[in-house]
Amino acid sequence: MIERRERKPYWRHTKWQMLASLVPFLIVMIVLPLYAADLNRSRFMGFPLGYFLSLHGMILIAVVTVASFVNRQDAIDHWHGAHEDA
Repeated sequence: MIERRERKPYWRHTKWQMLASLVPFLIVMIVLPLYAADLNRSRFMGFPLGYFLSLHGMILIAVVTVASFVNRQDAIDHWHGAHEDA
């Protein structure tokens, strides 16, 4: 259980960590489709590049974002004494 005096700093760190994880992912989700038509002029492994990046790039970015979020949230939990290993 997290101590009462640690609750505000804990949630502040958690909110900033969530924003830091979501903003790059959302930027890529917005920017990549804007350039997909230009990227489709090139081909990679027989597929249009914009199509290939949309399929594989988004999945890769999502996995990396979630993994880094979990790792950083675990560090925040340990820092504020809210980890589950206690």
